[in-house]
Amino acid sequence: MKKWLFMSIIFASFVFTSQVFAGESIDDIESNQSISFDPVTKEESFDYEILNEENDDAIESSLPFEGTDSLVNPINKKDEATELFNNDFEISAIIGTDNRTRVTNTTAFPNRAIVHLDIRYPSSGTSRFGCTGFLVSADTVVTAGHCVYDHDRGGWATSITASPGRNDASYPYNSYRGTTFHSVTGWTRDGEREYDYGAIKLNGTPGNTTGWFGYRTTNGSNLDPLGQRFIVTGYPCTPPQSARWGTMWRDTGSVSAVYERTLRHNADTTGCQSGSPFYKNYTDNGWSAIAIHTAGSTNYNVATRITNAAFNNIQSWSR
Repeated sequence: MKKWLFMSIIFASFVFTSQVFAGESIDDIESNQSISFDPVTKEESFDYEILNEENDDAIESSLPFEGTDSLVNPINKKDEATELFNNDFEISAIIGTDNRTRVTNTTAFPNRAIVHLDIRYPSSGTSRFGCTGFLVSADTVVTAGHCVYDHDRGGWATSITASPGRNDASYPYNSYRGTTFHSVTGWTRDGEREYDYGAIKLNGTPGNTTGWFGYRTTNGSNLDPLGQRFIVTGYPCTPPQSARWGTMWRDTGSVSAVYERTLRHNADTTGCQSGSPFYKNYTDNGWSAIAIHTAGSTNYNVATRITNAAFNNIQSWSR
C-alpha cells in the first residue's frame, strides 16, 4: 500500500510538472523571467513568474496596426552627438557585397514604426550609443536586450530617446523618452545571447500615429522560417555611401539555420542595427516580426526568435 501510494505521488508530480511547464525547461522559464528598470528611481523589479506557458506547438500572433499617419509636431534638427559607437554584442556582418539600400520614405508603413534609439549608459559618461527598435503597441518599442542593458557599460541604460521614422535630420514623429526598460534575467543576469531581447516603454503614444508591427511565433511546421526570405531594416552607425548616422537602411536575406531560440540569416547589417525587426508581410498576419536582430559573425548574422515565452513577455510589456 505504501509503495503504491509513493508511486502515485511520483506519477502525479510528473503529470503536474508537465502541465505547468508545457515543454519548457525550468532553466528556460527562469531565463525568460521578465525584469524591469525605472531609469529615474534606479529600481529593478520582477514583473511576474512564467509558470503557465502555453504548449510549444501553439502558434501565437499579434496583428499589426497601420496608425493614422498624421504628423505630430514634426521637427528638424542637426545631430548633436560628438561620439557615436557600435553598440553590438558582437560584430554585425556584411556578407560579401553590402547590399543595403537606403529607405527614404520613412513615413510609409511599416517604415514609420521602426525606431532610432539614442542611448546613454552608467559608465559611458556623456558618450552616446545607437540601436534600433520597432513599435509593437502605441507606446512600446521592442529591441535587443543589450540595447537596454549593456554588461560592459554599467548595466541598465540611464536614458534612451526613441525617434520613430527618423530620416537624418528629420524627425517626422518627434522623439520620446523611455520611462521603463524591460528585459529578461537570461540576458541581464547571465548574458546569454539566446535571451538577448527587451523593450522600452515611452512617455507618449507615437504608435497611434505611426502604427506598429505585428509579431508571431514560428514553431509550427508550416511556419518554419528556414530558407525563407525576410527583411532587416534599421539605423546603422556606419551607413553605406558615407551617409549620416540617423538614416534608415534595409536588406533582405534568407534564414540559413534555425535554433530553439535564435536563427542565423545573411541580410547585411552593421553596428547600431541591433534591435531591428526581422520581418516580412504575411498573408494572414500582415507586416510581422518573427525575431529581433542582435549580432553577427563574419559569415552570418544572428536574431533572437520570438518564442512562446518571448511572445508572452512582449504582450505583457505592451499593456
